[in-house]
Amino acid sequence: MKDRVQQLVSAEFTDGLLRLRWQDQLKSDFHPLWLRDNCRCEDCGDPAVGYRKLRLTELDPGCRPGALETDTERLIVSWADGHRSEYAAGWLRQQAYDDAARRRRVFRPRLWDDSLRVDFPLLDYATVAASDTGLLEALHRVRDLGLCLLRNAPAEPGVAETLTRRFGLPQESNFGRVQDLLYDPGKRSIAFDLKALKPHTDEPYRASPPGLLIFHCIHHDQSGAGCSLFMDGFEIAEKLRAEDLRGFTALCEHAQAFRRHYEGDVDLIAEFPILSTDEFGNLCGIRINDRVAAPLSIAPEQIEVYYRGLRRLLELAEDERLMLKLMLQPGDIAIFDNHRILHGRSELAIDGKRWLQWLQIERGDFHSSLRIIADRLGLPRDARPLLRGAYGSAPHSRQE
Repeated sequence: MKDRVQQLVSAEFTDGLLRLRWQDQLKSDFHPLWLRDNCRCEDCGDPAVGYRKLRLTELDPGCRPGALETDTERLIVSWADGHRSEYAAGWLRQQAYDDAARRRRVFRPRLWDDSLRVDFPLLDYATVAASDTGLLEALHRVRDLGLCLLRNAPAEPGVAETLTRRFGLPQESNFGRVQDLLYDPGKRSIAFDLKALKPHTDEPYRASPPGLLIFHCIHHDQSGAGCSLFMDGFEIAEKLRAEDLRGFTALCEHAQAFRRHYEGDVDLIAEFPILSTDEFGNLCGIRINDRVAAPLSIAPEQIEVYYRGLRRLLELAEDERLMLKLMLQPGDIAIFDNHRILHGRSELAIDGKRWLQWLQIERGDFHSSLRIIADRLGLPRDARPLLRGAYGSAPHSRQE
């Protein structure tokens, strides 16, 4: 039986808009130009793949419907120029773009709390490796919690890359495609040093930082050195918002510069807000790594509030009570959203044997895989736009 909520009751053209009334008494207004531009008939494109032959420049900006036909499951518009468009009622309901409808579509991940840190959910690698069902469950953990932890994978090089290729292509960078993380004083990165790493997100100096990171433990230090740290960046950002709204807003509105410079190799500079929000003020990304922060460039009168907010956010990022501390065992794999989850580790031992393999994939591939795997399993796909990441706040963001 069709969802009665998505059943059309009536359609009328009024005040320049096409107004639909639904079974649950809601109303949705659509502009005629939007409807005409989104016609997906065979004359306007290929409905099977969403390919568009229609060009906006071909349309009359003042187009108006000539006649309307409706039943509970579709709207048919006959346009004044003779074109005929048909829209599924369920599709129109999903695409409604009034404020209330857009708010309902916003993806809201689960924030971490103490109960989650005490008993963080684990998945067995064999379950994920054996089927698309297991893989989709792992990807849903990343979507909802920002982090998925797998146990009992083979502790062998190459295992993480094989797993990664099931839901995205490993990204190349100046570090290579697969990076081996272990103590190496000859390499120019603190990741290869003995020093403890405070929780941070990786590579904020790139215009597009790594989307998902995959860490696979091959060896661990039996002395207990090199404990992995994970933290929900959205949790600490929401704590800042609750404590100091002006400081939170400053980190959303003003861009922070980040730089990584190795002479003769890379000189990467990116300037984005530390906190990114959608148009309704919901968090969708974080860039936080004060080791690679470049000089701030904002109006002098904004400095005090900005630094107040940043200082408090960094204090929260160092609060051990908010950290998930894990001594990764050989065969453990962590998959996490680098635009949400902060990661770090405790100090390494000079004679330790800790060895992780590290890969990254683009977040768009991850979002695509969520839908494609659901299609393969015959499950409803999540058609909502998911967290877009740390690319700045949407214009006219409403901080609530």
